[in-house]
Amino acid sequence: MTTFTSILSGPALRLPRVSFPLVRWLRVSSERRSLAGLDARQLRDIGIDAATAAAEASRPFWDLPEGR
Repeated sequence: MTTFTSILSGPALRLPRVSFPLVRWLRVSSERRSLAGLDARQLRDIGIDAATAAAEASRPFWDLPEGR
């Protein structure tokens, strides 16, 4: 499935520097939606409990993790 973030991160697309925060926000938003969709077994596999995953998934897109 092609997503908006995969289109934006394609190598052929050249974005102006001002769009980098937008791309990061879209990626983080997509990652958080994916995290919210993981079941208990998948969360155990990546070493995250359900409460931590729910807290991370509920953060707004502009609230970027440290180092991103």
